[in-house]
Amino acid sequence: MRQDFYLVLGVPPNASADEIRQAFRQRVRQYHPDASPDDPNAPEHIKVINEAYKVLGTPQLRAAYDKALRIVSPQAAGPLSQTHIPVAPGGLSAHQATQNRARVTLAPDLNPYPHTTHSPPMLALSYIPAQPSVTPPHDMTRFYLLSEIGASRENAVIDPQPLDLALVIDRSGTMRGEKIAGVKLAVRNILDQLHLDDLLTIVLFDDFSEVVADGETVQGRPGIEAALDNIHVKGSTSISKGLEGALERLAARQNRTKIASVVLLTDGMTRGDDDRCKELAAQARDMGISITTLGLGLEWNRDLLDKLAAISGGSSNFAEKPADVQPIFEDVIARLRATLAAGIRMSFEPAPGVRIARATRVAPDIAEGFGVPTDALANGGGETEQVTLDLGALVGRPEVETAVVVWEVMLTPGVFSSRNGAVELGRLSAQYWAPQLGGGHGEHLEQLVQLPVNPQGDCGPIHQDVRLALELITAYRLQAQADTLTSAGKTAEAIKRMNTAADRLGNAGSRELADDARRAARELAGDNLTLGVTETLRAKYGTKSIGVFHRLRRRLHAHAN
Repeated sequence: MRQDFYLVLGVPPNASADEIRQAFRQRVRQYHPDASPDDPNAPEHIKVINEAYKVLGTPQLRAAYDKALRIVSPQAAGPLSQTHIPVAPGGLSAHQATQNRARVTLAPDLNPYPHTTHSPPMLALSYIPAQPSVTPPHDMTRFYLLSEIGASRENAVIDPQPLDLALVIDRSGTMRGEKIAGVKLAVRNILDQLHLDDLLTIVLFDDFSEVVADGETVQGRPGIEAALDNIHVKGSTSISKGLEGALERLAARQNRTKIASVVLLTDGMTRGDDDRCKELAAQARDMGISITTLGLGLEWNRDLLDKLAAISGGSSNFAEKPADVQPIFEDVIARLRATLAAGIRMSFEPAPGVRIARATRVAPDIAEGFGVPTDALANGGGETEQVTLDLGALVGRPEVETAVVVWEVMLTPGVFSSRNGAVELGRLSAQYWAPQLGGGHGEHLEQLVQLPVNPQGDCGPIHQDVRLALELITAYRLQAQADTLTSAGKTAEAIKRMNTAADRLGNAGSRELADDARRAARELAGDNLTLGVTETLRAKYGTKSIGVFHRLRRRLHAHAN
């Protein structure tokens, strides 16, 4: 249950930072167990006071909290009573084509604790078909479905989540000089952001791994600083060694009281352990731990790092130079603290006559999820069983963030049939952990995908949201292909891909991303191939990055209105 943090500290909503700090100190003195030995609730009072100061004493969190207060009507409360802030009813944004609310049940495998609250589900599940109706197919027919899961009501970051963060840092010989110096500065900046209840693990790796901090709190900063000063680059790159060390430490204290996550940074190619790395990413996923990957420079395995992030529900990033590492780390920390739901898994179970050809995550960022080779589709292939994608976490920022997946399905003539003027494409489901509710619990959502039959065969244009998602997915794939072709020495083909990607991004309504792709094509055609590769990666990871789909969709709807 939420607290009215201004009442907790006994200050008005317009209190200055100094007034909040002074009020916090007074409250701590007043309710400290030593000052109130006869009050059995004193420890709980101190916990609430600390939570209040953590939010109101952090400018970004206070701004988000204030926004939440402006849209609700808080009940009156005494200084230390817990005040429930009713949340205005609502759902996912009004543009969504399908508004049927998903059925919600508790997910037993996600809930080691008793579920004692009767609050509505934290998230809602919905879908948008490419067309509002389906024509009975005479041949194998392709159809697109956009599924979306997001906040079931207006949300803001109110309770920042404690973290159990593991940094896995490459210290191989190629990290010498500015690279390792920049990473040390970025890690020191993370130390500045640690809260009292955070835990930090640091694993260094080359051919082997070394744990230099194991679940340290902010009080362990001197030891961490000394370990950073003593880092010496050496050897080659074995990413699996670093991941093994981090997951072993996180598993030893695995629980639902903190948001556990791994951040992996490397500048090189791992040697012969790609499959082991993917196995570890799957293990992390099953433990509810996301892996954020960060490639520094140009000589790292993009395909592998992208896959590690996608498998575990994390995100992959590109840092052109050492100075880029710190802001990326800062954004990762901010997102983890603002976790609204974690370990989100979305599944689609196709109905008879429906085959899943491909599933791609579009938001929070783009990631390949599932795919059947084109030649297999031509021979009647495609998945007829349930396919599950790991979507990681959603944050409770003031603006709406949702997780979006595009499902590409094939409709089989003769098997795919209608009943009572409607056809069933399958069943969507999602499960996740909601840490913000009642100490945290798991939830499970389900949604039947059913559409009317259109016997005339005219199903109308593709829904604008689906078209936007397809344009972004296609542009990203073209840019990834261009990167691969450039590495193989096929620069002319890479240039064609980047120019086509620019056209797709223009269709998506992003002149900025389209210009980035065209710039990359021009540089690839020039004399400086290194600059061309750099611009290609900027364009690719710019298209892939968190929030692009939502930003362009808002722009699209604003123009439509």
